[in-house]
Amino acid sequence: MAGGSVLEKFDISGTEVSRQIKTLPEQIEAALDAEIPDLLETKKICICGVGTSAMAGDIISDYAGGFSDVPLPVIRGIDLPNWVKEDTTVIIISYSGDTTEMLYLQKEAVKRKCPLICLTSGGELGKRCSEKGYGPKVLLPPGMLSRCALGSMVGHLGAVLEDLGFCEFREPMKKMLPGLKVLRDSFNEENSPPFGFAEAIVDRIPVIYSLANMRSASMRWKFQINENAKMVAFFGTIPGFNHNEIIGWTEDKISEDFIPVVIYDDGASEVLRYMTDSTLGVLMDKGLDVQVYHVTGNSNLEKNLRCILLGDYVSLRLAQIRSTDPDQEYAVSDVREKVSDGEEFDSD
Repeated sequence: MAGGSVLEKFDISGTEVSRQIKTLPEQIEAALDAEIPDLLETKKICICGVGTSAMAGDIISDYAGGFSDVPLPVIRGIDLPNWVKEDTTVIIISYSGDTTEMLYLQKEAVKRKCPLICLTSGGELGKRCSEKGYGPKVLLPPGMLSRCALGSMVGHLGAVLEDLGFCEFREPMKKMLPGLKVLRDSFNEENSPPFGFAEAIVDRIPVIYSLANMRSASMRWKFQINENAKMVAFFGTIPGFNHNEIIGWTEDKISEDFIPVVIYDDGASEVLRYMTDSTLGVLMDKGLDVQVYHVTGNSNLEKNLRCILLGDYVSLRLAQIRSTDPDQEYAVSDVREKVSDGEEFDSD
């Protein structure tokens, strides 16, 4: 069936997730022109976040790893490493501004006298920036579901890191955006990849694999399938897969309940492509139904974003097939409420 939007065909166009998820390129585009406070360069940088907020850091870290002279670690949880001191800029990302872990880390960074930058749409995190001077605030556009605001977080974070002298981001990103929009629009066709992948994996537990430089994309697939389609899913990386997991896939009968999905980087080195091909060969020789997506792009950033767009649409298609509402987050809300109820350590 041709014409119409993919979301109309999914018949979930009334959900917030389905309306917001397609705007990823436009979110990035708007962020590139956003106002960023004056920032001072430092010797070291670390990014703090959980969930989608941390993933924005992962995507930029994967991208910068190809040319940066210094690492860009992403810290999850409530503990700053010992090496984070006054010479380290701490970037805290929390879309809602009310993430318990990030509120704790904000106070810890202040205690250590670290230069602090907070990316948020508001909440307690933003309030502390405004009222207590807990670092400059980069304001994210409000009114979105956190997992749908990835484009905005990636765009603003990249702009911040460019202003800190860490990497060039705005111009390379602007060159990628037209291609991302074309790819997004191509998912309108019923024979496009989101439909095929969803149909192939809907009755089994998907395990998404990628090379280490595209770990962000495979992680995003897992997260979106978990939250939007309400399905169990896992992710892993190659070549680590070759040293242990492949034994389980080929020897354990229960593996028939799972399905491997391999994100294949056509631009990877000959060695890594050989490792991936060898893995695929062993799995196929064992009669496993392996789903493969070949991705191209001029950088890890472009490849990750292209795969992330695909994974987002696959999760929507899965939600439609399973008749699930992608907006609902019952279990996540329950956990957050319980953590918040016990948040004694974060009281002022």
